[in-house]
Amino acid sequence: MSKPVKVEDGVYNQLDQLRRKGETFSQVVESLLDARKKTLEAIYILEGALKYHEWREEKLRQYEAANRRADSP
Repeated sequence: MSKPVKVEDGVYNQLDQLRRKGETFSQVVESLLDARKKTLEAIYILEGALKYHEWREEKLRQYEAANRRADSP
């Protein structure tokens, strides 16, 4: 089932420029939504990797500090 959607002229023109021959506006919007979803997923993965890296570096610093204290007379 389709629904009418109102967009500003500028948005329409941008969608029309992205549209390939034979492609519907629905397909263009669907492609853009899929790209946004994949981009957000990649951002979440990268954020998680960064947080893990920061956590790992902090644990390594703590471990090295504890070893220096244990080795000190």
